[in-house]
Amino acid sequence: MAFKRYKQMAAAVTLAAFSTVASAEVVFSGVSATSDDYALGVVWSGLAKKAGIAMTVVENGTVSGMRKTAQGEVDFVAVGSPHYRDAVNGEGAYAKDPERIRKGYQGMKAVMGLPSGMAQYVVRADSDITEFADLDGKRIGIGRPGGNAGQVSTQLFDIHGIDVNGQHLEYGPALEQLATGSLDGTLVWGSVPNASIDNASRGTKLRFVSLDEDAFEQLQGQISNGQYYILQRVPASTVQSAYEGRVEVTGDAASFWTFPWQIMVRDGVDEDTVYQLTKLLWENIETVQSTSPALSLINLDDTLKGISADLHPGAERYYREIGKIQ
Repeated sequence: MAFKRYKQMAAAVTLAAFSTVASAEVVFSGVSATSDDYALGVVWSGLAKKAGIAMTVVENGTVSGMRKTAQGEVDFVAVGSPHYRDAVNGEGAYAKDPERIRKGYQGMKAVMGLPSGMAQYVVRADSDITEFADLDGKRIGIGRPGGNAGQVSTQLFDIHGIDVNGQHLEYGPALEQLATGSLDGTLVWGSVPNASIDNASRGTKLRFVSLDEDAFEQLQGQISNGQYYILQRVPASTVQSAYEGRVEVTGDAASFWTFPWQIMVRDGVDEDTVYQLTKLLWENIETVQSTSPALSLINLDDTLKGISADLHPGAERYYREIGKIQ
């Protein structure tokens, strides 16, 4: 009789553990309704629903999303890898956060990294600029004053030993000036495709100028949190498809500096739920990749490169199971 009651109790515990995952409800915070991480959340929520996990996708921006996650208002959030370190250390946009919120940042863990915005250097296709050193003596848009992308670009000019006339301009006006010949090239931060580049390429054929690996490695040693930056290669075929041949690439891929956006999960989300969500994503990665050119760049080989936080135990369990980590 006692053994029978034990079996019933064991069965109940097992069912309860399964139900915890199957009926889990989580909230995924994206930057905006047009951002790549938000798009990922939407696809991921569809996959999760089939497994009985309700994932709600909302938009909060990066900093607000981080704060809401640290306080337990949402469960998952995307943040730039070096920017997560800023949050933990109370620097940059997070310098004024109180200690209780910083403790929340410290308890967060990473699930995966995904390529998103990249520093894309674009010139007219009819120009003589084909590589980064060719920017010497040229007028180049480098984004808004004080922006991180512009600061990094200036360091790249120094690394190459070139003298560039950097112009602080928003991307839209810079592309307009590129079309009229007032600029020789411009930096544009974004994914592929990028709406601003897409619009500009309809009136003027463009070309991406790639960053080489040696220069990128020097850059990593010179910038703050440089170890969390990566060199993102975008196949020429992806560029061709995204812009229907209106943007050229020299060689078989364009190379841009960036840092991964890592999907973070707050402290307190149980291991099994994170494991199941991680497993669902990677076992259906072709579905995710098929939804947009930007999400097509997500791949298992690179997903943990540049991660600036410890992995969540649930995600770590999955990566160990498939041999991604030892």
